Formats: sequence, structure tokens, C-alpha cells
Amino acid sequence: MTKEPKLPPKDDLINEFREDLEDLVEGELAVENLTANKMAFLRAWLKDDLHQAADYLRGLGGELQTLEERSGSWLLDAADPTETAWPNLMLCIKDGKPWALAGESVGADEELQCLGCGYRAMPPENAQITPCHRCGYGCFRQIEGGLEY
Repeated sequence: MTKEPKLPPKDDLINEFREDLEDLVEGELAVENLTANKMAFLRAWLKDDLHQAADYLRGLGGELQTLEERSGSWLLDAADPTETAWPNLMLCIKDGKPWALAGESVGADEELQCLGCGYRAMPPENAQITPCHRCGYGCFRQIEGGLEY
């Protein structure tokens, strides 16, 4: 013979069910709060990480620009000045800026800037222009008014 299980009274069953349901709701709310806290922490962590990455990339960009300028300068130093100065001469001619070649005479208060390397000098009036002392190129941009500091 099997015995039927003895069930608690109906009111006790409803109270137990209500308590279990309240415990489940409290647990769900606790999980929800925990998830919200974790999300806030994760959001703050990602924001900080993003700022650090942006700072790193800015610094890296500056370093790359410096390396690019330095390598370009090294290549121009190694190159034939006539090849690198040609675009500068064409720019002077196109813009209508005065320019002079080695062998010509210098006017009064006239400064010369080498189109090959950028070296600036102010030779004496009526002197013959010699090739650049720094790079040996013989084409200069004429700057009237002399050296300005």
C-alpha cells in the first residue's frame, strides 16, 4: 500500500510559495543591480582605455612625422642639389619672385637664399655671386631689404 504524501495546509502552501516568489524577485533585483554596476565599471574602463589609446596614437603620429621629416632631410642632403632645387626655382619663376644665378652681380642690400639648401647670405654690393658655400648649388632667391632677425 502506498501512502499519499501529507501536504501542508493550503494557507501554508500559499505562504511558502509567496516567500519563494519574493526571494526570487529579490535575487533578480540583486542580479540587475550587479549587472548595472558592472556595466558602469566596464563603461568607465573602456572610456579610460579609449583616452589612453588616443594619446598613444597622437604621440605616435608626432614621432612618425619627425621621422618622416628627418628621413626626407637625409635624402635631400644625399641628393644632387640641382635635382632638389629645380622645383624651388620653378616656383620662384612662376610666382614672379626675383632670383639670381652664380656669376651675376649682387645689388645693394640684397640677401640671397640658396634654392638648394635654404642657406641665407648677404654678400657685399656689386660682388659676384658664387655657388652656395653649404651645398654648392648656384641658384638663389633674391630677398630685398637684407637680413631680418
